[in-house]
Amino acid sequence: MRLKMAGCSGVLVLPLMLAMAPVVMAQETAAAKAAETAEAESAKVMPEAPAAAPSRVGTWHARVVDGVEYVPLEDIRSFYKLMPMQPKGRKVAGQRMVGNGEVTLCFGPAPRELRIQERLCFLSHPVQEDATGDLLVSRLDVQQVIEPVLRPTYILNRRAVRTVVIDPGHGGHDTGTVTPYVREADVTLSVATRLGSELKKRGYEVRFTQEQNQYQSPQGRVDKANAAPAAIFISLHLNSGRSDMHGAQMYTVAPAGKNEKRLPGHEFSQASMALAMALQSALVEKAETEDGGCRRAHYSPLNSVNCPSVMAELGFATHPAEGTRLNTEEYQLKLAAALADGVDAFARVMNPASNLQVQKAPVVEPPPTPVKVDAPPVKAKTEPRKTQSRKKAQRRRAPARNNKRRNRRR
Repeated sequence: MRLKMAGCSGVLVLPLMLAMAPVVMAQETAAAKAAETAEAESAKVMPEAPAAAPSRVGTWHARVVDGVEYVPLEDIRSFYKLMPMQPKGRKVAGQRMVGNGEVTLCFGPAPRELRIQERLCFLSHPVQEDATGDLLVSRLDVQQVIEPVLRPTYILNRRAVRTVVIDPGHGGHDTGTVTPYVREADVTLSVATRLGSELKKRGYEVRFTQEQNQYQSPQGRVDKANAAPAAIFISLHLNSGRSDMHGAQMYTVAPAGKNEKRLPGHEFSQASMALAMALQSALVEKAETEDGGCRRAHYSPLNSVNCPSVMAELGFATHPAEGTRLNTEEYQLKLAAALADGVDAFARVMNPASNLQVQKAPVVEPPPTPVKVDAPPVKAKTEPRKTQSRKKAQRRRAPARNNKRRNRRR
């Protein structure tokens, strides 16, 4: 379902979460009441679930597999009002799709792969299959991946975005990845500078962790991010790997395991996933990068930042074509503009004062009543004259010719 922003013209395109959120926020009081109801129902349906967890009247048929709590895909499909769908093209083994014409969730073919509107996400736990053939998705992935993308206005700790902290990865003696095609520290600083300029034009306060290609410790980056009010944190990097690997990737903090200590970054894990999807969607659509997916990891400083945060791997420095392109001014400008679009779209849905409305179905007007036009009078058909055949006429004239012959003989 597409969303319209009150007071804005047109339908929001980026990020995908905006095109898919089935939530209506008509007024601030109504939104608060809905959040309270969701929290109360969530506690009944899914014990120990966050306040923003999906809830509804009824029960989720949760079950434990290898120590992980799972819910059936059928419950997910029913809650989000989706229907089974056939994946486009050739059928792939292990792939399962549900959707409603506007939203599509495609699981597989790999056990941890999920594509939301064709945008790749990697789940924390592999999808299982029960004895009946239905898929089982971990409750954690429903709460931390599916929910914040499909219903961004229910995100926990949702707040307005005023400041963007941009972290150019590496700097100084820490050059990052260096290949024959590109130096990581040079590209990240260049894109960060261009991104900051673009965001300032759009009215954001911008702060940098470093601006002069200087080394900044991981803790120093965290301190600058945590000192910014109402901020989001974007750390820019380049990836490295085999020479055939390419594409942009987004990383957010991995959720805490069963016996793991909760980190400051976990408080904003839902918002971080929504931000990652916003930026990744913008890069794929605007900068035309290959979709490397949104992933989870325990990277510093993501673990310690007290705001929505992502680590953006803009491409592979080790790929000949992509590394060469990353080193060009034209492509760096493209990346900066795309990232700014992603920030813009994320900020719109995160503003608690936003009045988001699901786009209504088009009004189908009845066809106009046909105007009666008096037809001209139809002339009565006259029967055609009966004409005699040539043979009959010859028979009638024949006696006359015989009489002439008789008269001549006389």
